[in-house]
Amino acid sequence: MSLGQLIACGKFTSDGSAKNIVLRSGIDFMNVLNYTQMATQQATGRGVKFEWQVGMADDAGIEYKKTNSTDAINGVVITSGGFTFKNTALQAPEAAKATSGTDIAKATSVVTVTSHGYSVGDRVRMYGTTSMLQIAGMEFTITAASTNAFTLGYIDMSGFAADATAGFARRIPNNPLYAPAVNWITAISAAANAVVQLSVTHGLEVDDMVRLNVPAGYGMVQADGLQAKVLSVDTATNEVTLDLDTSAFTAFAFPASGATPFTFATLNPFGDVSTNVDQALVNGSQLVMKMAAGAQSPAGSDGDVIYWQAYKAAVVNQEP
Repeated sequence: MSLGQLIACGKFTSDGSAKNIVLRSGIDFMNVLNYTQMATQQATGRGVKFEWQVGMADDAGIEYKKTNSTDAINGVVITSGGFTFKNTALQAPEAAKATSGTDIAKATSVVTVTSHGYSVGDRVRMYGTTSMLQIAGMEFTITAASTNAFTLGYIDMSGFAADATAGFARRIPNNPLYAPAVNWITAISAAANAVVQLSVTHGLEVDDMVRLNVPAGYGMVQADGLQAKVLSVDTATNEVTLDLDTSAFTAFAFPASGATPFTFATLNPFGDVSTNVDQALVNGSQLVMKMAAGAQSPAGSDGDVIYWQAYKAAVVNQEP
């Protein structure tokens, strides 16, 4: 092996969101070129080349960016908006981040956490919530994110009496490794074919078999313990339609009546799945380089064409 063996390379067109590059092995350094911005001048200089090396902190890297309205390039160290290497076999929750201000808004399901670093698609566990005890311990998929706030998109919180004024969030990396998984229910329609909304992206497929767990606090007790087949999946709303007639059932209530303790309403897959019978047996862990997006980040801005190269070194000497 040479001192710097290229093990993977590729290109993509940025959609303005973070990019996960799946790698066949661990890497020791990586180069990224923003081909689009290399060929242009911007009033505010953009990043055109980025580098990462093993041992750098998460979300860090080196950026080479053009100065304003010229092609002159300066190199800077970035401590956020860079690279994060992830082994998705690791399941430990990340450090807790405290909510702030009006922490969880019941009208919009927006959570305020200063400089949270989370991205769309991340899975977070909420706990220690005030005025919203019924979501403490639940996990959610983030559907929108800004620097100091993120949205829990697959839940209607309008039934809560008030916004939460305290709480904590913990990102749950790489969970679950195996699919499909047990899912928290946030809504069930009363219909000839029940539509069930789930709090996290679920991995269910058409013809999967599921069992509903609906404790009394959620109202629709008639559905508790019933089994059904998935008829369709709506990825936009994170809902599944079941071959289960709930039209005569008591309405599903969210949040659950009362405070704590109570058991969450869940949708539990069982048996073989329709199109991939080993889906729940195959370990789906991967080695991934996550590149942040933005004008000064390696995944670039919407429409930017990005080239990348990943290398493995024969020897890595990390002296202090």
